[in-house]
Amino acid sequence: MRTLVIHPKDTTTDFLSVIYSDRDWTVINSRVSKSFLRSQIKEHDRIVMLGHGTELGLLSFDNFIIDSKLVYILREKECICIWCNADKFVDKYGIKGFYTGMIISEYEEAVLYNVPTGSFWITESNTDFAIAIRDAIDTDNMLDTAKMLYECNSSVVEFNRNNLYFRK
Repeated sequence: MRTLVIHPKDTTTDFLSVIYSDRDWTVINSRVSKSFLRSQIKEHDRIVMLGHGTELGLLSFDNFIIDSKLVYILREKECICIWCNADKFVDKYGIKGFYTGMIISEYEEAVLYNVPTGSFWITESNTDFAIAIRDAIDTDNMLDTAKMLYECNSSVVEFNRNNLYFRK
């Protein structure tokens, strides 16, 4: 399976690189033209999109790298959408694959969602999350496997586990 990873450079999401490091996958992590991005999406079977985002799509620097204009191509692919509120984007456009709702990866997000924690537990959660996704990505049941592997007695992990989804 040809896999394309779209992971705009951002130090706050570097922990997600564990998912695709040491794999023979195509990685886009810098600014590219929309036409190049479209051609790369068309050439791959699975599209892994990682980073910060909203219900409008995946952010890259000062705009959206993945947005509604690419949905017509993404609907034909197996997608992995890991950004905050990707669930709203996926549900709205009927995209298939693994995706996340709100995910706490920074202390300010924990405060915003009233999840009691500290910086240590957020760092632990981020590391464990990325490893769980890496180990689950090629399994027959990615959602159940990721939830099984991403377990810890932590309020952040519990919050995040409740925001993992899969659509066929």
